[in-house]
Amino acid sequence: MTTILDTDRALEDKEKDQFGFVGMAKKLAPSIVQASKGDGIVIGLEGPWGSGKTSLLNFLRAELAANDGENVHTITIAPWLNGDSSPLVSALLDPMAAILDSQIAANSCSTAGRLKESVTTASQLIRTYGSKTARSISSLAAIAGYFAPGAQAVKGVSDAVANAADQLSTPVPALPELKHEIAEKIKDLDIGFVVILDDLDRLEPEQAVEVVRLVRSVADFPRVAYLMCYDREVLAQALESGLKVSDGDLYLQKIVQLTFNLPLPEPFDLRSNFLDEAIAIYGEITGKHIEGKLLNDLRSAVDRVGMGLSTPREVKLALNSIRFVYPQVTDDVYFPDFCRLHLIKTTNYKLYQWLESYLSLRSVLVTGDAKISNDEREEIGKELKILLPSESIDSGNSIWNLKRFIPGLENSDEDDKRVFASTNPSSIKDAIELKRLGSPLHYRFYFALTGPKTVMPDNEFDGLLELARSDPAHLTACLDELAMERRTTGRTWFEHVLNRLDDQLLSDLDEKQLLGIVQALSDMMDVAIKEDGGHRAFAISLSGIAIQVAEKCLKQLSELNPSSPLEAIEYMASEGKAINWLVGEFFRFQLIAHGKIGKEAQRPEQWAISNAILDKAITILKERLNSQDTKEQIPCLPDISAYLYGWMNITNDDQAVVAWTREYSQNDEGFLRILNHLRGWVMSDKVYYPLAKSNVIRFFDWDDAITRLEHMKDGEFADEAKDLLTAIEQSRDF
Repeated sequence: MTTILDTDRALEDKEKDQFGFVGMAKKLAPSIVQASKGDGIVIGLEGPWGSGKTSLLNFLRAELAANDGENVHTITIAPWLNGDSSPLVSALLDPMAAILDSQIAANSCSTAGRLKESVTTASQLIRTYGSKTARSISSLAAIAGYFAPGAQAVKGVSDAVANAADQLSTPVPALPELKHEIAEKIKDLDIGFVVILDDLDRLEPEQAVEVVRLVRSVADFPRVAYLMCYDREVLAQALESGLKVSDGDLYLQKIVQLTFNLPLPEPFDLRSNFLDEAIAIYGEITGKHIEGKLLNDLRSAVDRVGMGLSTPREVKLALNSIRFVYPQVTDDVYFPDFCRLHLIKTTNYKLYQWLESYLSLRSVLVTGDAKISNDEREEIGKELKILLPSESIDSGNSIWNLKRFIPGLENSDEDDKRVFASTNPSSIKDAIELKRLGSPLHYRFYFALTGPKTVMPDNEFDGLLELARSDPAHLTACLDELAMERRTTGRTWFEHVLNRLDDQLLSDLDEKQLLGIVQALSDMMDVAIKEDGGHRAFAISLSGIAIQVAEKCLKQLSELNPSSPLEAIEYMASEGKAINWLVGEFFRFQLIAHGKIGKEAQRPEQWAISNAILDKAITILKERLNSQDTKEQIPCLPDISAYLYGWMNITNDDQAVVAWTREYSQNDEGFLRILNHLRGWVMSDKVYYPLAKSNVIRFFDWDDAITRLEHMKDGEFADEAKDLLTAIEQSRDF
C-alpha cells in the first residue's frame, strides 16, 4: 500500500489479513452454523472500536457462504443506516421471506407437497407479521410525534389516531399468536438463519433500544442466530441512556446468551506491521533504502512509542498521517522522529499537544524573545508528569523515554525542574544537523509543515552563484547586505543562503564558483558575526555553518583540482578580511580536526585540507598575527574572545597574547570590554552569560580582576562592573 492512503475499509481480501482474522473466521463459522439450528440465540462479537470486528465479520460471512450443504442463510443488517424501526423490521423479515420463497422455487420438483406447503405458509406468515409489526410501530410513532415537543402541529392528530386505530383493529391474528405460529412453522423446517447486526456501537440510544427489542421480542425465532457486533462499553452506555437503567452492561447480559471477545493482537504484531509499512513509505518517497543508524532509530522509536498501539485502526491512522504529510517535509525532518511523533499523536493526543506547546515555548527561549516564569515551569512540568506517570526507564510512558529526543527534560520530583533544564550545546548541534524533533530550527516542520515563511527566489539565488564565478568581490558586497537583512523568522538572508549551499548543490558547482564562495566568506564573515549578535542558545552558530560550507567547498575543490585548495587557503590566510572568523573559528577548527590542539581530532579522510596545506596556512598566519596592523584591529572585532584563543593556538605564544590583553586593559573601558568578551553562555529558564574563573585567569590574575571590579562599582563604569560581578556569581551555579 505504501504511500496510498488507507481508507480504513474493513478487509475482504484474505491475502491482506495481517492479524489472524481469517483463521478466527474458519474456527467460528462451524459453531455459528450449529447455533443457527437451535431454538434461537444471540451471540455478541465484542471488541473496541478499530479492533477489526467488521473485517472478522466479512471473513465469517465468506465462511458461512461456503457451507452450502448446511442450508444456513446469512442476512446482514446495518441498523445505524436505518432512520427508524420500521425499515429495521423489514430489513430482517423481508429477506427471510424471500429466502423461503427461493427454497420453494429450488425444490418445486422434488419437495414433497407437505413440506412445500409448510415453507409457503411460513413465508406468507413472515410477510404478514413483518407488515403488521412495521405498520403498528410506524402508526404509534406517528401518534407519539404529534405529542412530542416541537413536533408537528396539532392539526391532524385525530386523523393519525384514527388511522392507527383502523390498522390495529383490522381482523388479523394478534401479533403474539402470529409470531408463535411462525416460530412453529420455522421449527419444522430444515433451515437456519444467521443475522449479522454490525456497528451497534454507532447507534443513538433510541436506536440501540430498537435493536434489542428486535432480537429479543419482535423476531426471536427458532433457527435464527443473531450475531451482534459492538464495543461492549459503548453499547452498554447507549442502553443506559435509552432505557433509563442504571447498569447497561447487566441489561446487555439479559440479551446476549454468549459472547466472543475479539482477542488482542499478538505481542509486537501492531508494531511490526507499523514498522514494515513505515520502511516501505520511506523507500517509496525518498527512493532510498533505510539502513544503519536511521533504521536503528526508527526501530527504537516504534518499539518504545508503538507499545501504545492497541488496535489495527490506530496503526492505519498513524500510517495515514505519515503518508499524507511526509512527502511535503521529507528534506526538513528526521524520519524516525516524524514516525515517533505521529505514533504519539495517535496513541496519546494530549502528549502530542503538550509537545507542540513545549517546543514552541522553548524556541522563544532560544531566540531570547520571552522568558518562562517559575510558576509556568511548574505547571508545564506537572502536566508532563500526569501525561507520563511511569518511572520505568524502558517504558514508552515515561519521561525517561521522552527526554531521549526532547531537550531540556528531567525526571525530577520537582515540577519546575522537570522542564527547560540546561542542555549541552553539542547535543543540540547534533539535533540540528539531523533535523530532529528536538531541533529548535526544525521542530515546527513536524507540526506546521513549514519553517521560514520567506525563501529567496531561485533566480536571485542563482544570481549569487553566478557572481561567485565571475565577480567574487561583488558577491562579498551582496553577502554583506544580506547579513544585515533579517527575515520574519529573525534569521538573516545570509544564513538562508548558507543553508541552501548543501552537499548536493555544491557538487554541481564548478571550480571558479567554489573558489569565489570561499573568498567571499573569508572577506565578509566578521560582518555576519557582528550582525548575528552573540551566542546562539541551542543552535549551530552562524560561524559554524559558514565553516561547514567552506569545508565542503574545499573538499569539492580537491576533487576537481588537487591544487585548488592550496590556492584558496593561501588567500584566506594572507588576504582574507574576516580576520576574527579566520583566526578564532575557521583555522582554529582545522587545528582541532588535525589533532594539533584539543582532544577531538578527526580521521584524515574527514579533513577539509591536508596537513601540508594547514602548515602552510599557519606559517602565513603567524606572521600576519604578529603585525601591528592586525593587532590594531582587535578591539573592533565582534568576538574578541574567540580571536584571542585562536591567536594562542596558532602561534603557540600565550605570553604575547596575554601581554597584548593586559596592555589593552590598562584603561577601564578596555578591561571591561575584554571581560565581557570572555563570558560564556548557558541555557536554563533563560539564556545566562556567566563569567567563569577559568576564562579570566588565562589573561588576568583572578584576585586582581575581582578587586578592580569592586573598585569600579562606584565609578564611571559602575553598572558594567556590577553586571560582571553578577556574571561571576552566576558562573558558580552552572
